[in-house]
Order: sequence, then structure tokens, then C-alpha cells
Amino acid sequence: MAPLVTHEDQHESGTTRGRDRHHRSRLRAAALAGTAATVLVAGAAWATTAGPADGSGSGSGGTTTAEALRSDQEARAGGQQVLGGERDPGVPSVQRLRHDDVDFTVTVAPARPGPNLVRIDVSAVGDAHGEHGEHSEHSTESFQVGTPGSAALTTATPRPGADGVWAVVDLPEGSGTVLVSHGPDHRVPFAVETGFADDARAAGGPAPQDWQGPDGPECLTAATTAVLAGGEVPTACPSARLADHDADALRETVAWLAGRGVEELTLQGDGSPRSRAATDLVRGEADRLGVRLAPADAPASSTQGVRNALLVVGGWSEAADDLAAVSRLPLRQQPIRSDGTWLAPWLLTPGVVDSTSGAVLPLDFDIRDGAAQEYSQTLATFFPGQAPTASGYQAWRTARGGEPSPHTLYAASRAAYMPDTPGHAAHSTQVSWFPGGTVTPVGPLGTDSTRSLPQRTPAQ
Repeated sequence: MAPLVTHEDQHESGTTRGRDRHHRSRLRAAALAGTAATVLVAGAAWATTAGPADGSGSGSGGTTTAEALRSDQEARAGGQQVLGGERDPGVPSVQRLRHDDVDFTVTVAPARPGPNLVRIDVSAVGDAHGEHGEHSEHSTESFQVGTPGSAALTTATPRPGADGVWAVVDLPEGSGTVLVSHGPDHRVPFAVETGFADDARAAGGPAPQDWQGPDGPECLTAATTAVLAGGEVPTACPSARLADHDADALRETVAWLAGRGVEELTLQGDGSPRSRAATDLVRGEADRLGVRLAPADAPASSTQGVRNALLVVGGWSEAADDLAAVSRLPLRQQPIRSDGTWLAPWLLTPGVVDSTSGAVLPLDFDIRDGAAQEYSQTLATFFPGQAPTASGYQAWRTARGGEPSPHTLYAASRAAYMPDTPGHAAHSTQVSWFPGGTVTPVGPLGTDSTRSLPQRTPAQ
């Protein structure tokens, strides 16, 4: 079982793979130079099997010490460390293995003792003629996740607002192995180092609770993107606080809506610290500008001649669930808001945009800018199939030391019309970050953009 050869390995003869003080600068240089596509070398043999999944192999209650050791050895010897280097406690572990003509990319984070979030992405591998192998059906089947010796496995499931499938697995201190079961006969092992709960220097202590909850996918996305960009793992999840740039965007959005005659604002959030802070901010701005606030479950008043809009400030999961619930209603039962649906900046993710027919959101970057394109292209190279997100890009920009642009309004939709023009097959992905959709600039957002608007009497 040969490990995947990387671009770095080929140019460092006499050395072994491992994280060193130069690794992140090398990764940044590779991405900037446009050579990231050469990291994966075709033809590498990195398949692994881990025994039957009938209760007699690893991952069941009857696992023997020898079998657990074998799984751990296979997990550490096989595959590719996508983020490079050694496995470090407190740093997301991303490992890619090929098994039965399927590429498994498994991310384990926060890589600390206790409950960890596991993300699984799979893609079938085509042969030389572009056809999938005989086992490509594994790419669409269900997966179960556990550890050697665990009495039960957890089924990996989709999370609202995110791509991939997800599970929460409890990991011990020190070295651990995550087993991904697919089909009746196979468990594929993935290694992780969690450090020790009382060693804050190595891993930051035990796994935080918010990684297990609905905001876990956004936490994992920000952490893996920061490391991919050559930076440090964020000290907190994005949902733990309302960032200054997001607060400014929401403040300017409420002023923009009020200045254009919106009389009523329906606010939809959740219980996360970021959402609660955003709710308080929007309430204060709406009260100052004379805009009524309506609860999320109240019927829209547009049929009564009142101009209104929906502003969503929850996390990925709650936003996608709430918007999808409305979209599933018969059209005549859906609340029709005259000024549409508005999303907080961190909700630019295909899973949320897919949940509604279209929305407007304020961003301090343009997805067509060079830095945003570098992020999306590097993501496509190292994490095929994972869609770019606003939260991921914010982590990328922070790690790279980029500067925000003035806030601009963008209309986001996954129902974009793309003309059937030869030679433009990749246009929608390059422009929109996700195939089949669009993120189109609407206009500037800020004090200057609303200063010349006529003032109106505050709504009573």
C-alpha cells in the first residue's frame, strides 16, 4: 500500500513527509504560483480495506487489540494528508483515501479529546476512458462512522445549509482512529491526533461544545480554510460573536431598506451568540429609523399595502431549514414580501441560497476579485466538490492579510439562466462560485448610497 506522492515529496528527496516551519509558506507559494493542480499525482496506489463490518472487525464491540492496531497502522500509512504535514492536536485532520474506485475525503475537527465533527466527501474515480469503476456505487450510499472498539456506529447525514455528510464521534486523548463504514464489508480507517484535554498548549483543551451543534459545519469550514491558506486555526467559531464587518453590513442594510420606504421588517434568527447580537443590532437600528419589526411566524403584510422585507440572521442550518419550510408551502400560502428576502453576509453558501428562490445580501468582497477567485480555485484543487462560502473566504482573507472592500449588495440565486454558448461551459462556476447559479452586484451599500434619498415619516 503506497502513500500518495505529493508535489513536495518529489522535490525533497531524502526527506519524509511532515509538517515543519516551512510547510505553510510552501503551500501559499504553490497556490499563488498556480501549481496547486499538480499536488495530486495520478496513478498513486492508496487503497485500503479494514475488514468486515459484521461485528467481528474493527469498530464493533468485539474488536481485538490486534485489529485495532492494524486499523491504526493502515490509517497512518495510507492516503494523503490534504493539508500537508503531520497530524497535530487542535488542527483539523483531513485525509484522502481511495477505496473501490472512490475517493474518500474525511475531515475530523477540532481534533481535540471528546466529541469531534466528522465530514465525509466522496467522488467516484473514472478510468482512462472516463467511465467509473465497478464500485462507484459506493459514492452515493450511506456511511457510518465510529472508532475501533465502539459498540455502535453513527450514521453520517446531510446538514442543512452545508454540503457533504456529517457525524459526531467521541475521540479519546492522544492517537485515535475514525472508521468510515460503507457497504456491508468495508471499514476505511482515518487517523487523528487529539492531544490531551489538560494540555492547553498543544490542543487548546477539550473539544468545544459548539462543534457538535448546528453551527459545526461553519466552524469546520473556517478552520480548514484558514489552515489551507497558511494561517492558524481560528480560536473560536464564526458563530461565537458578531464580527465588526458583519455588524457594519447589517447596520447599512437596515438603513438602505428604511431609506427606500420599507415599513416592516421580519427578523429571523436563532440562539447562537452571533445571531442574538445581530438581532439586537437590527432591532436598535429599525427602532431608530422607524421601521416596525414583525415576528418570523407573522403573516406578511404586503397584501395590505405595507412594504416589508425578511432579514435572516441565523446560522447556516437554521436559515436553510426555515427558508426551505416556506419554499415547500403552496405558493398561495407563502408569505409574499414586497421587498424580498435578505440574508446576513455569512449566509452566502449554496445550501442556504438553494433554500429560497432568491435573496439579496451585503458583502465586503466581490467573488470575481482575484483573491476570491484564488480561494475558490485552491479549494477546488484540494477539496473537490466543496463549494466556496462567505465564511470560508473570510477565514482565507484573514489568513492572507487581505483587506475588505466597501459593502455592496448582491443578488444570489441558484436559478440563473446561462446561454448555451460553445466554450463557456465553466462560466457559471467561475462567476457564481457554484454551478448553475449567480451572485450579481446590485449596487453600493453605505451612508453615501442612502444620503440623497428622501426621508419618510417613521412607521407607527
